[in-house]
Amino acid sequence: MPAEEPGIDEVRSLLSEFLAVIGRVPLGLAKDGATIDGDLEMESVAFLEVQVAIEDTLGVEIDPVRVVELNEFSAIADYIHSLARSR
Repeated sequence: MPAEEPGIDEVRSLLSEFLAVIGRVPLGLAKDGATIDGDLEMESVAFLEVQVAIEDTLGVEIDPVRVVELNEFSAIADYIHSLARSR
């Protein structure tokens, strides 16, 4: 868990990196407007692995239902950032 609160750019970068490594999503695809199930073609099981990695790294608890509702890369990154800020 980082000592200081991560900025939104750090959260987006972290999410993008985990999507690339764990979800096998090419780095350029994880950007604003991209949807998890459509544009990134990720199954929920694969995203769950990404979610666990982010939770472990940032020390937050992510609501998987909320992630499914948000579905868009930028909205999910903003949500994770808000969780990290409030911990």
